[in-house]
Amino acid sequence: MTPVDELTGMIEQSADVDVRLALYRSEDGWQISYGEVLIGADSTGPERTWLYSDDAFVERHLSGSLAADLVRKKPQQIAGLTVSAPAAQPSGNFQRLAGQVRWNNTVLPWPRTEWQLSPAKQAPTRRRKVLVGNGPSFLHAEAAFNAFFYAAAVENGPRPPHMLWRIVRLDHRGRIHRVTIAPDALTVVIKGAELAGAQVELTTPDGSQLRPVGATGRVRLRLPRGLAPATLLMLRSDDDWLDFRYFPVPGTGGDGDRTVIWDLPGADASVLIAGGETEYVEFKQEVPTGESRKKTLKTVAAFASGEGGTVLVGVTDDGQIAGVDATKLDEQMRTLRSMIRDNIDPDPPVTVRPVPVDGKTVVLVEVSAGGRWYAYNPKRPEFYLRRGASTVPAQLQEIAVRFGQPSAFW
Repeated sequence: MTPVDELTGMIEQSADVDVRLALYRSEDGWQISYGEVLIGADSTGPERTWLYSDDAFVERHLSGSLAADLVRKKPQQIAGLTVSAPAAQPSGNFQRLAGQVRWNNTVLPWPRTEWQLSPAKQAPTRRRKVLVGNGPSFLHAEAAFNAFFYAAAVENGPRPPHMLWRIVRLDHRGRIHRVTIAPDALTVVIKGAELAGAQVELTTPDGSQLRPVGATGRVRLRLPRGLAPATLLMLRSDDDWLDFRYFPVPGTGGDGDRTVIWDLPGADASVLIAGGETEYVEFKQEVPTGESRKKTLKTVAAFASGEGGTVLVGVTDDGQIAGVDATKLDEQMRTLRSMIRDNIDPDPPVTVRPVPVDGKTVVLVEVSAGGRWYAYNPKRPEFYLRRGASTVPAQLQEIAVRFGQPSAFW
């Protein structure tokens, strides 16, 4: 737990920060129902104001001192509005996240620390009403919130009802910039401001390698038997980690993580096929239709909601390479992309690409872990998880916890 005074001091030390706020009108002006503070962004975000009769959503680039005073409950003038915050709990919990983990609807390259501050007392329940103003129109404030913060249309989506402030600080000490994986070696490029004494560690179930990060920031590690399952690539400094990448199964997520490059097309697909269907791998003999299409979409949603995974189209259930019709490759890839985009909300982090395997063409649908729920059938949202090689509906308690409801409530 981190005291609020320590967090506001950290914000105040920053010359400027990105702030996003959800507001509602009260007798004393505009009250913050939820706010985000992002420290250390490489570039500033857009400035937006959605103003309605009793609700407002604001995104601004502010001085660190002004943002700190907001958290301290001191009223401020923002976007022409008098804005104040209710009291928060005296301290907040935190977690550290690796680079390339999504922040709302954006992937951040730098590792980060996130703090969550809960309100000292629960905000009053507000009546739902249609929002019409100088921003897009919505049926109610929850839908506007999800669109503004997450670019999501799921009405009961990821709004954190238990949270008043989400404070995020990017860690510029060091990050994994690029990973190139060949059959016999892994090459990693490191970037950062504090790399003196930093090391790269590659750990597999049967051993580990440790190499210093030199002046070039480029480190090469041998893979005598290829990339093993459950491989952890760690950037570390003394006893602290700076960044990492985890490969539960070789090829999982593939280049859905843009920092990971497979230098031999089809090499990762061959490894996946040899391992059979697992928690992270699903086979489809052809571009799915009908009931198979529904099952595939549920699996993609489960991969994105979990730790990622890959659907290989052109492979039979028993791992035989059937291939797809190469003369209709573009059409089939467009079909896969559109069916995912039209039936899962928000749009999951997916890459669709063809690879040659044993003289045939297999299409990889590579799904990265999104760090949140992805709903199949947005009009009537359904949530799924992987259990072994099966896709199963998420339980109510699992859904509630991910959306920020305390597990004890259930």
